[in-house]
Amino acid sequence: MFWIDRLRKLEITYLDLLNKINQQSSNNVFIREENPYLVFLNILKNFLSGQRSIILDYDFSEDELYKLGITNTTIKESEYIQEDFSKKFHSIQEIIFYLKTNKKKIELDIYTSGTTGRPKKITQSFENLTRGVKEQSIYKDNIWGFAYNPTHFAGLQVFFQAFFNTNTLVYIFGNDFKRISLDLKVLQVSHLSCTPTFFKMLLPHVEGNINSIVSLTFGGEKFDPKIEKFIIKKFPNAVIKNVYASTEAGSLFRSDGEYFIIPEKYVKLIKIENLELYIHKELLGKSKSFKLVGQWYKTGDIVELYDGGKFKFKNRKSEMINVGGYKVNPSEVEDIIKTIKGVADVIVFGRKNSLMGEIVVAHIVKESSQNAKDLKEKIKQITSLELQEFKVPRLIKFVDSFELTRTGKIKK
Repeated sequence: MFWIDRLRKLEITYLDLLNKINQQSSNNVFIREENPYLVFLNILKNFLSGQRSIILDYDFSEDELYKLGITNTTIKESEYIQEDFSKKFHSIQEIIFYLKTNKKKIELDIYTSGTTGRPKKITQSFENLTRGVKEQSIYKDNIWGFAYNPTHFAGLQVFFQAFFNTNTLVYIFGNDFKRISLDLKVLQVSHLSCTPTFFKMLLPHVEGNINSIVSLTFGGEKFDPKIEKFIIKKFPNAVIKNVYASTEAGSLFRSDGEYFIIPEKYVKLIKIENLELYIHKELLGKSKSFKLVGQWYKTGDIVELYDGGKFKFKNRKSEMINVGGYKVNPSEVEDIIKTIKGVADVIVFGRKNSLMGEIVVAHIVKESSQNAKDLKEKIKQITSLELQEFKVPRLIKFVDSFELTRTGKIKK
């Protein structure tokens, strides 16, 4: 089996996929599909036709597309008739071999999520896109829970990891979490890759244990070690993996927790200066939006250094809060609040203020048994004791859940 999507009632085999690829049809360089299966089908057709795919989020508004210089006319003029592949590819393995053989020639355009401004177009080679893909016989029977937006880098990586090993993909992104929990069990999913936020939203709906999952891979956000105890309890056979990848550079780091180390092969291509991660242009895709400092790209990711060359990600530089000229790291405030009994989750961010420039705001998901008034007082007391005065949240608001970006991350 290739693709299972309970929401859309799809069950597609690899033979079905091969037949669809070999079916001559009109195709488009621009890919903007609501159905994730069609996103990947069209990407494969474009790659095999020698066409560059330009991948758009289905929910890009007309205004967003206009700002990106894309119109309906532009999209229509990018249609072409796909060649007949029926005599060229007789198996999925032949398609995989073609893609691997031509990985330096194949390119696609992908857009950043736009959470920190207008989406930016990045041209990535297929070589960069599949940099983290592993192929061994031990991966042949994997069943992947697909929990990313298919049009973003993490989703593409998971797809090709599964595709190159002819694994089954169970598409769960955007589905009801109770339904997801049931599908993970019934379909015996072995590998789940998602953001920490997605996992935390799933946890309350997991009844009993899910023993089939042997690998949980987190990416896209800072790892929250607080969820480890729940993983041990509800996913007893799972090994935790944490990855760092970006639309600009692809997959770079992998660890078994929140701490990373620069791989030996990248020691001359990745550096940390003033606690910010820098990536050499050699590892980047191509984009007019890149602003380099010499040969280096400033990622905007702030890290904390530890002995032995270890580091962990703290937050984005753009998320730093300016309170009357003092810089506040929201992660520092979040880490304190997360230790308080009764707090299920928290995000801290800055809100504009005419007097101070910004003030510190905390949105909190509380445990159901907690009284909101008592918990708010406790948070004020503890943060006042543990933090400098300008770092203490001036506004504390309890919410049922956090709004997510189109990539499945918490929207601040």
